[in-house]
Amino acid sequence: MYRKILSAAIMILSLSVIMMAVSAPISQAASEKITIEAITAWPKTTFMVQNFMRFLDNTNAKAAKMYPGQFEIKYKGGPEVISFKEQVEAVRTGLVDMVFTATSYYTSIIPVGDGFSASALTPWEEREKGVFDFMQKIHADKANAYFLSRMGSGIPFQFYVNKPVKGLDDLKGMKLRGSPTLIPFLKKIGASPVMMPPGDIYTGMERGVVQGYVWPAAQIREWGWEKVTKFVLEPATPYQAIDVVLVNLDVWKKLPKQIQELLIESAKVEEHLTIERANAYIPRENAELQKMGIQFINLPKADAKKFSDAAISALWDAVIKRDPQNGPTLKAMISK
Repeated sequence: MYRKILSAAIMILSLSVIMMAVSAPISQAASEKITIEAITAWPKTTFMVQNFMRFLDNTNAKAAKMYPGQFEIKYKGGPEVISFKEQVEAVRTGLVDMVFTATSYYTSIIPVGDGFSASALTPWEEREKGVFDFMQKIHADKANAYFLSRMGSGIPFQFYVNKPVKGLDDLKGMKLRGSPTLIPFLKKIGASPVMMPPGDIYTGMERGVVQGYVWPAAQIREWGWEKVTKFVLEPATPYQAIDVVLVNLDVWKKLPKQIQELLIESAKVEEHLTIERANAYIPRENAELQKMGIQFINLPKADAKKFSDAAISALWDAVIKRDPQNGPTLKAMISK
């Protein structure tokens, strides 16, 4: 009888040990905090990255409240961590988890992304029309990335120059710094495009390497460029500054569904806030530039139309040439 009781006790103890061994990893996994690391194409202090930082802070705050101890986004830095030209490749390979960058910075991977700059829609209109789903597939296939958000919008590119411009002819031969998106346009109007990192623009203007640059409207004081800029050309280009948030696809797939939904909803909120902030910021900042003595030059009406038409046609010609399959589709989807 004693032996039977002892055997039963040993069996129960053995089962308990086995159950503990099986359940331990599950409990441990459930208690582990998921942390993803993010980088940005520009320094933390810039207007554009401030939008992303607000998204990051708001998302972390919501996660702490809704899913305490389960999820966090950690900001690792800007281009000082990884060059802005290599950041999307870093996401593709899994070197980093999340990046906030411009579509113009990774055209070698996804050429059709340049077309986004000519979008006549808001991000929420693009979601409704299936543009996000379209870009989602392309990013998954070519960049191993989840296209989370178009978080930079509502800010057109503007010409900043050191020479007075009375008409389009005055731009011919002028050395202007521009992003890859703008190169076909600059060539079409006869300007001489120059490629250089944003951090080199001040010195380039100061030394006469370039006579001007094209940059998102009202965002030059954060770089100190107002000190080397004399004129702003109106109208602004019909291009928007398109900044996006990408997440490594393998990382995205491993996130619990509730965390994925949290990120998507936070991104949707930020897309609205970004446009509201831009609409309030541009006129206020331009007024400050005028107080500093920077002059705003208006192109003649006929030249202004040629300027805008050249911008749109040059962009789509270049995009469709590089991606004849997806270019026409995106153009049809985001044009009004």
